[in-house]
Amino acid sequence: MTRCVDKQRRNHGQLTGTRAPFRITWLLLSGFLFAACEPAPPPAPTSQIERVARVMQVQSNLTGRELEFVGQIEAAQIIDLKFEVAGTLNVLNAREGETLKAGTLVAALDKKQFELAVREAEVQRQLAAQDLERKTALLKKRVISEAVVDDATALYELRAVHLEQARKSLADTEVRAPFDAYVLSRFLDNHGVVQTGNAVARIADLKELLVSVNVPEALLATIPQSDVVSITARFPFIKDEAFPLTYRENKGEADPVAQTYLVTLSMRPPATWNILPGMTTKVTITLNEHAGAAVAIPVPVTAVVSTPEGKFAVWVWDPETGNVTRTPVEVQPDESGDYRVTSGIRGGEWIIAAGAHQVQDGMRIRPFNPS
Repeated sequence: MTRCVDKQRRNHGQLTGTRAPFRITWLLLSGFLFAACEPAPPPAPTSQIERVARVMQVQSNLTGRELEFVGQIEAAQIIDLKFEVAGTLNVLNAREGETLKAGTLVAALDKKQFELAVREAEVQRQLAAQDLERKTALLKKRVISEAVVDDATALYELRAVHLEQARKSLADTEVRAPFDAYVLSRFLDNHGVVQTGNAVARIADLKELLVSVNVPEALLATIPQSDVVSITARFPFIKDEAFPLTYRENKGEADPVAQTYLVTLSMRPPATWNILPGMTTKVTITLNEHAGAAVAIPVPVTAVVSTPEGKFAVWVWDPETGNVTRTPVEVQPDESGDYRVTSGIRGGEWIIAAGAHQVQDGMRIRPFNPS
C-alpha cells in the first residue's frame, strides 16, 4: 500500500504544471490506481433455498403404556341351519334379530310324503320278519337249507335299515336351534321349495363374544403376554365403562398387504347392554412399566417419501435451524389409508406433513401452521 502511494506522489510531481486535460486524466488514473490497490470486499453470502411447508409433531400411541386399536365384535360360533332333505317349506319361525331358545323349531317341511315313506318301510320290515320266522321254523324241520334262512335274515336286516333311513328323513324335515341362538340372517321364505343343503337361516351363539383386532407384526413380535397388564374394550355408546378381554388366539400368517396379524380376544357379554356382532369397539392394551415393545406412530400418507433405494423415509425438521433431514423409516398402512411408522422415529419429532415430495437436501423450511 505504501509503495502505491509513493508512486502516486511521484506521478503527481511530474504532472504539476501541465494543462487541464492532463489534470483530468491524472485524476481518473489516480482513482483507478487507488481502487486497484485496495483489497476487494468479500462476496455477499448466498442464502439457502427456503420453502414453506406444513409440519407436524408426531406422537406415539404409547400413552401411559397403553396401546389402542379398533376392534370388531364377532360371535364365538356362527352356523347356517340347513335341511338335509328336499321338500316344501311349511313352517318358518326365524326372524332376523330375534333370539331363540335352544330346541326351538326354526323351520319345517311338509311331512306327508316322509310319513308315508316311514309307513312303507315299516310294512316291508314286518313282511321280512314274518318270512324269516317261517323259514326258521322250516329249517328246524330240515325242510329247507340254512342258505335260504341266511337270505331271509339279510333281507330282514336290509328292511330294518330302510326303515331307519326313512325315520331319519322324517326327523330331518325339522330344523331346531342347537343352542340359545341369535338370528343373524334369514335366507328363505315360507312355502317355497327347498333343496337338499339349502340354508334356512344363519344363527350365532352370543354366550361368548369375540373381538378381532389387527396388530402390527413388530408389536406382536416384541410384546410377550407377561408384559400385558390388562386388555379392555370400550364402546362409544357406553360411557365410563370398560369391559375386560382375554387373549384367545391369533392368526399364524400375516396379512400380505398390511403385514398385520389378526388377534382374537374373548369377551363376556354384558348383562345390561345388547352387544351384537359387527359392532366396533376401542381396544386398549395396558402394558407394564418394563415393556419394551415397538410402537407404531401414525403419520399422514403425504409425509412419506420414497428413497432412491426403493425404501421409505420422512423429512425430520429441526425447529431451531429450520433444516430438514431425510430419515429412513419402516411403515405399514392402516385402516384410515395413512401410515404407521414402526421404526426410524421414536415420537416427538417434527416432520414435514404435506409437500414432502418437494423437499430436498439443504432446504430451509419455514413452517406453515406448525401447531
